[in-house]
Amino acid sequence: MATAPLPQPDPDLQTGLQFLNAGWFDRAEPLFRSAYGRYGDRPDILHYLAVCLAQRGAYPEAEALWRKALTKDPNEPLLTYNLALMARRQGRLDEAAKHLRDTIRRAPNHLEARLALAGVQIDLGRFTAAERELAEFIEKIDPALQQPGNEGLKPLQARARNMLGHALYRLGAFAQSLQVLDMALVDAGEDAARRAQITGDRALSLGGLGHHDEAIAEAEAAVALMPHSASLQHVLGFVLYFAGRAADAVPPIQKALELDPSFAPALKTLALAQSAAGQIDDAVDVLRRALKHNAADRDAILQLSFLQIERDEFASALEILEPFVKAHANDVRALNNQALALRGLKRFDEARKALKRASRLADDDPLILTNLGSVLVDMGRAAEARPLHEHALRSLPGDPRLLANYGICLVALGERDRARETLDTALAGNPDHKEALAARAALDLQ
Repeated sequence: MATAPLPQPDPDLQTGLQFLNAGWFDRAEPLFRSAYGRYGDRPDILHYLAVCLAQRGAYPEAEALWRKALTKDPNEPLLTYNLALMARRQGRLDEAAKHLRDTIRRAPNHLEARLALAGVQIDLGRFTAAERELAEFIEKIDPALQQPGNEGLKPLQARARNMLGHALYRLGAFAQSLQVLDMALVDAGEDAARRAQITGDRALSLGGLGHHDEAIAEAEAAVALMPHSASLQHVLGFVLYFAGRAADAVPPIQKALELDPSFAPALKTLALAQSAAGQIDDAVDVLRRALKHNAADRDAILQLSFLQIERDEFASALEILEPFVKAHANDVRALNNQALALRGLKRFDEARKALKRASRLADDDPLILTNLGSVLVDMGRAAEARPLHEHALRSLPGDPRLLANYGICLVALGERDRARETLDTALAGNPDHKEALAARAALDLQ
């Protein structure tokens, strides 16, 4: 970092740096403040002081000092890198990506910045971009590892392959993800923390392939390596849930939230598991907690509104959905839930308009088609609804929800025998479908 030389070694700076290197940030901070009082806005002193502030959680204050240092030394990559870390920690991901690109432009061989940029792309859900960044990183670092003296790069290689395996998992390339993660395990050597993370990602990819017993065993192995990792406890709960063991999934996800109460993805997975286990009230409470953390959390809004619709709490569902739909007018799933809530309130024309908009955005979505058909039946337009239900069933033949809606449409059309057969098939798949039960009982009365 470029600075004007001091006329003689400064004892506060010397001792402060010793404390900083030893990790004694609380002892280093007053010494750097003392030096700052004498020398003013020197970028190196601003940086050291910012490091101390960041270590005790004073992120906005640390960020302000790094920004000030950058005005004094605008070409120093260390400053843009630290600003990127602060922006990422505070959830400003696009800003973090910009600072990381600036860092890489100034220091093309800044490996940590390249890995951090890939991590931000994963945070943003840009998995293809992350895959590209990581593949390039690995391609460059592999030859460097063949050179004597570069053994210290091995942990970065393991971390990069771990991240690449996770990005491939998120892209649905489960088999390819496992191949990369197996190489990452070799790279990780005896590093227990890295091996645990890689094993957790292997569990996710195995679950994606439908190998649920293997996935659970891998997740349990990962947790055994790092029992106090919130993310790995969450992985275990996640694979248990998707293996159809919802009640077993609840405790590890709750453990994840004990370890990290702000772990938003775990809140939503917990709600899914609780819902599947019949713990609906608990799921609703968890989703409300998620929305306190982030009132615009799409997944939490969709999950909570769906549960409220299932409980006939249509006005509450609509209250949650309307601000989101206003801000995201083309969100198909939100429009669908909004229409279901409006239908529950018997505001059929509004429900129809919402579903028509959704169908223009996703003209082959079977749930949108069947829900639009159901609203048309409510409006006395069963003949218009019929082709919509039949189109939906071509995409999801045998789905109990679609069969129930089609059966109700056939009742409205007076095709009693076919309606009875269709409703019976729907109830064989879901014996508790309320509307199908009511329609079937009405047929028996006739």
